[in-house]
Amino acid sequence: MNFKGNLIATGNTANLYLWNNKIVKVFKENLPPTESLYEAKKQEFAYSCGLNVPKVLEVRKINGIQAIIMEYINGETLGHRLLKNQNEAEQYINVLVNIQKRIHEVKVESEEIERMDIKVSRKIESAPSLNQRQKKALFSRLNSLKYEPRLMSLLIFKKEYMKSR
Repeated sequence: MNFKGNLIATGNTANLYLWNNKIVKVFKENLPPTESLYEAKKQEFAYSCGLNVPKVLEVRKINGIQAIIMEYINGETLGHRLLKNQNEAEQYINVLVNIQKRIHEVKVESEEIERMDIKVSRKIESAPSLNQRQKKALFSRLNSLKYEPRLMSLLIFKKEYMKSR
């Protein structure tokens, strides 16, 4: 594949490119070889639940590196809108809260979607730079965490933001 996309975002696990009116997510080379398939499966699940995420078009290797090709949804992010129009922050925060509510309403019955605590445990266990003492401390910390829905965090953020205005 002759790939010459325009870099539009960089993240911890991948870079996003705009290419032929599509988004190409090119993963970092140090990730497990199944990362793109796993992520594409999660995104397809979200899409099938009616969540507003880009449709996955293809999972493939580009120049030997795993990638996901997905539809491009034109528009500005809510983050950019918020930064440009801070006087409308309450409106944008309400939109974000409603999106989070929709996400948390989705019930996952599938064994294919890994729970976050299991994923983090697996990553700790396989981290080559951690010794056993460090891993034990991280497992202890992970097991002590209480589940706090993200929705609650957003509501607290909104309340604190509105108090500071």
